[in-house]
Amino acid sequence: MDAGAGPVKALHDLRVLILGFTAGVLFTQTLADLPALFTLALAAIPVLIPWRGRLLYAAAVLGVLYSVLRAQPFLDQRWPAGRHGGDLTTQGTIASLPERGADSVRFMFVPTDETLPRRVRVSWYRDFQPVRGGECWQLTLRMRTPHGSMNPGSFDYEGWLFQQGIGATASVREAVRCESSHGNPILRMRQHIADRLQAWVPEPKSRALLAALTIGDRSGFSDDDWDAFRLTGTTHLVAISGFNIGIAAAASFFLLRWLWSLVPRLCLWIPAQRVALLGSALVAFAYALLAGFEPPVQRAVVMLWVILAAAWTYRLAEASRVLALAWLAVLLLDPFATLSAGTWLSFGAVAVIFYVALGRRESPGFWLAALKVQLALAVALIPLSLYFFHGTSLIAPLVNLVAVPLFAVLTPLALGSLLLSLVFPASAWVLLMPVSIALQKVSGTLLVPLSYPELWFAASPMPYALGLGLIGIALLFTPRGLPLKPLGVLCLLPLFSPVDRAPKQGFELTALDVGQGLAIVVRTSNHSLLFDAGPAFDAGFDAGESVVVPYLLSQGVTRLDRMMISHTDLDHRGGAPAVRRLMTVGDEMGALAGEPCRQGQSWEWDGVHFEVLNGPMPGLSINNGGCVLKIESPEYSALLPADIEKKAEQRLLQEMPERLRADVLIAPHHGSKTSSTEAFVQAVNPAVVIYAAGWRNHFKHPRPEVVARYAELESLQYVTGNVGALTVRADLSVDQYRLEAARFWNSVAEMFD
Repeated sequence: MDAGAGPVKALHDLRVLILGFTAGVLFTQTLADLPALFTLALAAIPVLIPWRGRLLYAAAVLGVLYSVLRAQPFLDQRWPAGRHGGDLTTQGTIASLPERGADSVRFMFVPTDETLPRRVRVSWYRDFQPVRGGECWQLTLRMRTPHGSMNPGSFDYEGWLFQQGIGATASVREAVRCESSHGNPILRMRQHIADRLQAWVPEPKSRALLAALTIGDRSGFSDDDWDAFRLTGTTHLVAISGFNIGIAAAASFFLLRWLWSLVPRLCLWIPAQRVALLGSALVAFAYALLAGFEPPVQRAVVMLWVILAAAWTYRLAEASRVLALAWLAVLLLDPFATLSAGTWLSFGAVAVIFYVALGRRESPGFWLAALKVQLALAVALIPLSLYFFHGTSLIAPLVNLVAVPLFAVLTPLALGSLLLSLVFPASAWVLLMPVSIALQKVSGTLLVPLSYPELWFAASPMPYALGLGLIGIALLFTPRGLPLKPLGVLCLLPLFSPVDRAPKQGFELTALDVGQGLAIVVRTSNHSLLFDAGPAFDAGFDAGESVVVPYLLSQGVTRLDRMMISHTDLDHRGGAPAVRRLMTVGDEMGALAGEPCRQGQSWEWDGVHFEVLNGPMPGLSINNGGCVLKIESPEYSALLPADIEKKAEQRLLQEMPERLRADVLIAPHHGSKTSSTEAFVQAVNPAVVIYAAGWRNHFKHPRPEVVARYAELESLQYVTGNVGALTVRADLSVDQYRLEAARFWNSVAEMFD
């Protein structure tokens, strides 16, 4: 026998080829620009040459090619940056259940004009009218190019828009309802059910859970609800995905098998198990349609169908092959499903369930087996939870031991009660009352941990730590007696002890990209300071939660030594509560502390001097009374003047002109025309100027006249909204995150000429 036949055969294994295809897909997602077809043709040449790894290489090239072919049409239909902020009038359909806030409503809009993006995420503020899923509207929209903040460790909003197929965002200027009533019938049915639930279930908490479990409508959940789900590790139970689809399929399988077995003649015709498999597949698909058939639901259905097909052909014991085929089916459906944490968590969970349930010969009994599965899931998914969610719940394993079987019962009961209520509306109150009461009790119980934020362990491991952690989990789950098994614990340690990226000397300053707002992180070798925390909006973007804390955790910071809020404007203090909630803050200074800033306050950390040059005074506006902080080290100095304007600048020039000189300046008031007076600019004479301003913001910050003043001094100028987070190093070099971390779906960085 040929000695090389073994390795060659291994390379031909379908699982290995799927791994190669996956590598190609993942490689494409690391690129800043999609490769041209000519480049791909050159890359494919080795496929034509006979060599041992040719098939594996071909699978990888195919993964790249497939990703490019799927991505390019979407990029072509995105709203162009040159038309950002322009208005247009178009007709289309409300393509989602509206998400209603206190003073706004958001929905997906599908224009009838095929030259426009296929899906537009629309926000309607102030005097919005009632809208319903499936309705036709003629809207005048202010169109915006997909664009989001870019910071280390934070959520990639542009990547999410890309994955969802959203080619533009927009706000409503004018609106007229169309006469046409033609719309997606399934969406109109979901909207009808949502309206019925509003009338049938008066208690908001139970109604929100009932709507989430049945039609996938999560708009009824508050920020506190989501915090409770995070702290208890139960988000996966209320966001319809693999768990809910699997529960619906399992319940229908056992019910159909029992019903079919009641008639022996039917079993002679078709075995009850096969009828149950087919029926559960159809029920799962119907449930997915009822839940909106969003990408996570689609992936769950595809995975379930592959598993059911394996059961139909008696191949369920070949778990690795079944999972590989399911993975391939998901990637063929959407190669960018790998951008979603849910994809990795779903497959990870199924792999663990297969390993625990099918990988052991003994039969410990149902409840003991369920306990083993739940405990295995709690341990095995820790690395992915830490990596994707910047932390993990310390009580999730215990809570899920109760919550999983509880929701496994409540989900089919909620579905059955709702469907019966639709058939017999007069009995809806009686049918839904028991489920509503149970869900109300569950909701109240899940809110209890909100009083104990310490139940959340915050950490954000590096990719290498994730890789080691996954290897560690694999070693821990190997059979008893394996000599390398104890190394699994050692491999997990980097997950819980992140590398601190503090500078060895001096200080580093990072201006985070929080849109139109300010959040500055200053780090010395042993201390960290947060100067302002960015904006936060009701039921919307919270810079503290979405940007500041993820960034700090990604840098190995789990405790802030000081948080300093310059003044009370929302774009500076909005994220502060989230920072307090999600991580330890040593002490606070400024507008939200017991004592405001005072001129002359100073301290020293690790050889770096900090001094407050300005604070609230009688007769000064909120902006002019804001904290101004000067930071000095042997390497360079920085001035953080928050939102001071001409009056405060003049006072500082009169009282301490020599203290204003700085190498790095955070431009006052985002570069507005009311600040950065010529005398102030000359006194500071910065080498680097950073404008903390949103991309193409409606204030038009920074103003051209301000930019011109700094340009005369030949200062290097940057806008956070244009280039992402900016980090100034000890040698005055500036890292621009949008340039460093951009992917092909991200907007390009915009530089000063």
